[in-house]
Amino acid sequence: MTRSSCPQAGFTLAETMVALFILAIVSSAGAALLIGATSTSQQIRDQEQITRQLDVAQRLIRQDIAELSTRAIRPADGFSPAGNLFGDTPRGEEPFLRFVRSGWLNPGYIEPRSGFQSVQYVLREGRLIREASLRADATPGTPVSSRVLLDNVRTVELGFVRGGQRSEFWRGDAGHALEILPDVIEMSIVFENDTRLTLTALTGGRI
Repeated sequence: MTRSSCPQAGFTLAETMVALFILAIVSSAGAALLIGATSTSQQIRDQEQITRQLDVAQRLIRQDIAELSTRAIRPADGFSPAGNLFGDTPRGEEPFLRFVRSGWLNPGYIEPRSGFQSVQYVLREGRLIREASLRADATPGTPVSSRVLLDNVRTVELGFVRGGQRSEFWRGDAGHALEILPDVIEMSIVFENDTRLTLTALTGGRI
């Protein structure tokens, strides 16, 4: 008596190759979707960071201009005439906007300082930098707080408006009495990608 043989189930080589091919296609599509989602998420985070940076920069610049004071800046050399506002087109790495602002909080007068603060803006290696001195009349040894506000900046254009007249520069120690300030300061920031951010702010301490 012989035992009947049972056919064994399985996949042929062709069926296995087809299955592997389909699996490869599905895996590639899934990887592409994952990479795309990751890239989109990174772009969103980068855009959010840029937006936050722009918001902080605008807020600081507007606050500084709004607190602009008529108080003169005493020159470090002790001989140059005192001035309270200096602004011009950026040249090299020298400050292109410099003034004294009030409204620097000192609760309970804990710190041995006044509410005035010397502030200047510098364009250095494509970065817009705000430098604030811990004293209005700064000396070479006075501590300075430096903060990068914006990156990839090509240039900065300034406008000073007083009584309906506009100038691209302002010198508080020549041609203007110290108690006279512009009514409005305009700052136009031009980025490397040709986009432009224009700020217009009323000044403080006007007469």
